[in-house]
Amino acid sequence: MIDYIASLFQEPPDSNLAWQLVKAVLPSDATSAWGQTLQVFTSALFGFCTVILGYGVISGIVQSAYTGKTLGDRWHQIWTPLRVIVGLGLLIPTPSTGFSPVHYLLRDVVARGGINLADDSWGVFVKVVASGETTILPVSSSGSTVAMAILQHEICAAVYNHAGSLWGWQAPLPEPAGDVAGLGIPGFGKKAVWSYGPTCGHFSYTVPDNREGFSNARREAVKEIVSAYRTEAQRYAQLAAETSGLSSADAMTKALGSKGLSLAIVQDIRARGAAFDAKISEAAKTEAATVEKESRSKLVKNAELEGFLSAGTYFRALGQISELTTALSNETLEDVAPRTDGDFGLALDRAFAVLRLQVSGETDRANLTANDFAAAGDEGSNFLVKLLAPISRGLAEWGASSSAKSGDAMSNLISSGHAMLSIAWTAIGAGATLMVASSNWFSSAVGAGGAADFLLGWGNWVIGALMFIGGLRAYVIPILPFLFVLAAGIALVAALLEAMIALPLWCLKWLKMEGGDDFAAEGVRMGLMLTVNVFLRPSLAILAYCGSYPVFNVVLRTMDSMWATAFLAQTGGAVVGLIGFLVMSIIQLYLTWYVSLKLFGQSWALPDRVLGWLGLPGTAGESSIASGAIGGMLGLAGRGLLPKTGVAMLSKRGKSK
Repeated sequence: MIDYIASLFQEPPDSNLAWQLVKAVLPSDATSAWGQTLQVFTSALFGFCTVILGYGVISGIVQSAYTGKTLGDRWHQIWTPLRVIVGLGLLIPTPSTGFSPVHYLLRDVVARGGINLADDSWGVFVKVVASGETTILPVSSSGSTVAMAILQHEICAAVYNHAGSLWGWQAPLPEPAGDVAGLGIPGFGKKAVWSYGPTCGHFSYTVPDNREGFSNARREAVKEIVSAYRTEAQRYAQLAAETSGLSSADAMTKALGSKGLSLAIVQDIRARGAAFDAKISEAAKTEAATVEKESRSKLVKNAELEGFLSAGTYFRALGQISELTTALSNETLEDVAPRTDGDFGLALDRAFAVLRLQVSGETDRANLTANDFAAAGDEGSNFLVKLLAPISRGLAEWGASSSAKSGDAMSNLISSGHAMLSIAWTAIGAGATLMVASSNWFSSAVGAGGAADFLLGWGNWVIGALMFIGGLRAYVIPILPFLFVLAAGIALVAALLEAMIALPLWCLKWLKMEGGDDFAAEGVRMGLMLTVNVFLRPSLAILAYCGSYPVFNVVLRTMDSMWATAFLAQTGGAVVGLIGFLVMSIIQLYLTWYVSLKLFGQSWALPDRVLGWLGLPGTAGESSIASGAIGGMLGLAGRGLLPKTGVAMLSKRGKSK
């Protein structure tokens, strides 16, 4: 513990960004024009201190002579002289640089300790995330889906072979570990296939290049499920062959009890799926821990060299490293489902009907879509709405909520933004083609040119909206972490600059002949609290950033999963067209913008609020700097286009009218 405390006051490397800013404000060489200028100010104050000291000495002599007690009854006999000595010692300017000892305490103790504490916190965060052992993104939970798909294929093959045994027809049964076949996609030269023939379909996984360990672990996990369900599937084959006359649900239910099928098939599917997820996640973490070790070590080394002020540039890099752990485990099973419209289709239908009865016996959460909520409104509308509304609503819901289902929220946000920009550019190209086509003598004769101008005039609003939404999602929101961390760093420098000018004046408070039994009298405590403010500010900023980093992914994914369904649920009885989709996207953008401001903005806003909990001053130059830079930029970006986000209040230090 003592060694760690001592390390807090070691000088950071010259490459440390925050330390470079501090040295720019308070350099150590004698050629600083700022130091020589400040020396004039501190020298004048020191001369004024001699006047105050002379007055205090005379007052002390008079009080001592009057009361017969050293310094009299008003002033403390020990603390008062010590305060005078401290005040003079902190204020006297050094001839070589012009700075006072209080300035060097500010730089070498307060600022250096605060920067080192923030750097240590940031370094630990980068090491944990970059190691790949702790993923920020949620692991895959598709194990139950995989187990169910395998069971269906095995049931199909068992029923097909049982029914076709008299005819010599047989569906192939793959090896439990599957067969490796060529794929030919860059990065995925092979794939593992489990083929059950043309009727019973197949499923497969890709085999990533240079990932043999993970691929073998996944094939082994699939092998366990296939081996277990190959025996279970024989029961369905026997039941499907012997119950050709069953057509009612009651008869099927009685058959379930008499044929010895598993009464807990759903629990078994979930248990095997959970085991599959655990094995895949562990294999993915092991594999990711061995990938790009050099790149990760460079990230950690760079964090050590540049310090916490470079944290804003790491948001996307750390997100991509986390995806190394989850990209492998989140691969979707490529599944070609069994067919029941071919040979022995009736027997296959009966077997799958039995399976559906078993699965439906367990009450599960209903997955409600926007069409479910809007169904009543559609029923009371015309035929066209009944036909088109579910389709358009489903497409809009799918397009607006994809980020809630896979990947990392920021990656999906950027991808969707670029997709919108691409659509907008395509529309611009189509508009240019339309204008060329309408600029000829025939079009002019029939009036097509005027129609084209009219339509393109309205189309410009749509294209502009797409450009605006796509630009914010692809470029502006991803840069917010960097801007807020940079604002916190600039605010720290502003606080140091303010402290450098104020501290010489604060030294005068030490010379005031005050009573009290404390060394730090009431008049100097505010300066001490401001010093604590400067010391804690870097650490509080980086703690807020590290906290917002994983929370942003969870909050945005949750919001995306709910938003499309909630919005489209209100459109019963109407077809959702392009305008509806744009309105939904704009409101969704506003919500995303609000989430980004609330979470990323903690990097500069949280230090003020946390210090308020301790009774310390809430601002030390940060509000004016951060509010002017960030608030001005965000206010300009949303001016006239987005609802009020509370940005105007930033310039007022969070105070409403």
